[in-house]
This record gives sequence, C-alpha cells and structure tokens, in this order.
Amino acid sequence: MKELETKEAGVYSFAAVMDAQRRNTNNKSLYTDKQIRQALTVRDLLDTVFAYKSLYINYRKNFIAVKAEQARPKDPTYKQAIQCFEANGYTVAMTPQGIIVRLDKTTV
Repeated sequence: MKELETKEAGVYSFAAVMDAQRRNTNNKSLYTDKQIRQALTVRDLLDTVFAYKSLYINYRKNFIAVKAEQARPKDPTYKQAIQCFEANGYTVAMTPQGIIVRLDKTTV
C-alpha cells in the first residue's frame, strides 16, 4: 500500500471541483465498457468492506481512480480485498482523505 501526500485546494476548491468534473466527463469516453465495469466492480467491493463519507470513480487519461473518502474498515475482510486489488495489478493508496484504488489503463 502506498502513502500519498496531498494538500487541500483552500479558497480554490470550487474551481478545482469544476475542473475535476469536466476532466472526468471528457475522459470517460477513453475507456471501454469492460474497463468501466471493472471500475464499478472495484467500487462495489470497496462499498462492501469500508464505511465512508463518499465513494466515486474518477476517469483520468491514463488511469481510473476509485476513491472512498474518510474510509474506515467495516468488514474484517478489508485486508483481503486490498490484497486482491494489488494481485490484479491495481495500485492501492492511503491518503489523509481516504483510500484510492488506481486502475491503470494498461492493466484493465
């Protein structure tokens, strides 16, 4: 598992959210239905083993990120879920904001 250092956008948070939504919409068309279904499967598994504030998928040019904000384990099998993600070639990262599972375009 990887640890990321992140910073909040502060007063620019509204612009950051709008930009992220625009990029997300534009980049979703770069992925096949199979790749989108794999991201949905990861999202569903995170939903099963973690309690969280919000859970969403971000489509980027070279990867899909499934994010669970303020995630905390609710099922004892969460370690197995993380191992499953890593075994499939996905990158799992913990940040102060939550957990991110990154599906690189080449591995999905």
